[in-house]
Amino acid sequence: MSRTRWRLGLSVTALLTASALLPSPAHAEAVADYTITVDPSGRGPTIDDTMYGVFYEDINRAADGGLYAELVQNRSFEYSTADNASYTPLTAWTADGPAEVLNDDGRLNERNRHYLSLAAGSSVTNAGYNTGIHVEKGERYDFSVWARADNGTTLAVTLRDAAGPLAKVRQVAARGKWRKYAATFTATRTSNRGRLAVATTAPAALDMVSLFPRDTYRHQSNGLRKDLAEKIEALDPGFLRFPGGCLVNTGSMEDYSADSG
Repeated sequence: MSRTRWRLGLSVTALLTASALLPSPAHAEAVADYTITVDPSGRGPTIDDTMYGVFYEDINRAADGGLYAELVQNRSFEYSTADNASYTPLTAWTADGPAEVLNDDGRLNERNRHYLSLAAGSSVTNAGYNTGIHVEKGERYDFSVWARADNGTTLAVTLRDAAGPLAKVRQVAARGKWRKYAATFTATRTSNRGRLAVATTAPAALDMVSLFPRDTYRHQSNGLRKDLAEKIEALDPGFLRFPGGCLVNTGSMEDYSADSG
């Protein structure tokens, strides 16, 4: 017998011997049978109607541009990169002529730290949300703005889309320190691509620019969008939870005071 075949024979013998020494696997125990009894007439615990409700969270325009009826986006020029990296104080606004957002002692108040400074002959246009400002023919819309014009000015306020005017132009005379001015539009046709523009004949400062549908939920001023709020009401929720998560104490929502920076 050759040395190679002899070594191979020893290896096979050793492998068989080692296999014989290994413990045999235990037999698997039989699986126990279980019985589930169902009583279709039985009743579980009573769940009160107050346990069914609405979870409200300000994500994807659920509030601004959604349930809240305000039609002007970024109306107080406070959009910040702390909320969204793409935000600036002029997000949703387009300026024609010199216009600058300022944060100085000329502001409206300590909680509205930014305001818009417009040079004579300048204007700004707001694009609203999504495709634009939505108006319905024959409906009334309330415009308001806080303005400061030391030497006096006339603000020309227009509501239009690419096809032309959506309402008559409103002229607002402003003079002196910060003061709230108002006007009302009646839409001459329906559009979901409207733009609100404010032009000034002399230097002026603007803040809290607003356009609100007159017909809000339960006719509340500064209230909710009627169609959405009525749909939520129709659900007859036992509660409405707000907020979801921690939105109200993060980013620029934390504080608008000087101490917060």
